[in-house]
Amino acid sequence: MPVDVDIETPLVIDPVAQTTLRNTPAVLQALLAGQPEAVLRRPNAEGWSIADIVAHLHDVEGIAFTVRIGRMLDEDTPSIASIDPSGRLQDGGYTARALPELLSELAERRPRHLDWLMALTPEQLARAGQHDRAGAITPAAVAHQWAFHDLAHVRQIMEMLQAGLTPGMANTRAFYPEAQALFAGHAPAAEH
Repeated sequence: MPVDVDIETPLVIDPVAQTTLRNTPAVLQALLAGQPEAVLRRPNAEGWSIADIVAHLHDVEGIAFTVRIGRMLDEDTPSIASIDPSGRLQDGGYTARALPELLSELAERRPRHLDWLMALTPEQLARAGQHDRAGAITPAAVAHQWAFHDLAHVRQIMEMLQAGLTPGMANTRAFYPEAQALFAGHAPAAEH
C-alpha cells in the first residue's frame, strides 16, 4: 500500500544526529559515574528515576529504533505500533538491573548500530513504514528521531540532577530562572 511520506524527509543522516548518537553513551557514563544511588533511583514527578530513563534508552535502542528501521528495510510498508515504555521496563526486568551494566551495554551496542545505520543507502533511508500514531515514517526520519530522543532524555536527566542541587543554592537560585521552578518541584511536600 502506498504511503504518503513527507517530501522534506532527508535521504542522509545529519552530522548532528550522527555525532549525538555516537556520543550519548559516553555523555551518560561521564554524567552519572559516581552519582549516589539514592539520586539515581529517586523518581521525578512522572514517576521515572534516572536509572529508569537509562533503562528506557537501553530498551528502545532495539525495539523503537533498530527493529523499526530493520522492518522498514525488510518489509514493504510495515505497520509499526507504538510501545508502552513503562510496561516494557517492568516486563523486561530493567528495574532490577544495575545502572553501570545498562550503560556499559549501551556503550557497547551503539557503535555497531551507528555503523549499520551509516551504511544505509539513500534508497534504504527512503523506505517507508506506517506508524500507528505518527503516520508515514522512514529510516531517515527514525534516525533523526533517535538522536532527538537521546538528547531529550539527556536533558531530562540533567534537569533531575539540577533539581537536586537547587536546595543548596539558596539565594543564588535568583541567577537562574529555571532554578526556582526546579526548586519548587524538588521541595518536599508540606505535611498536613
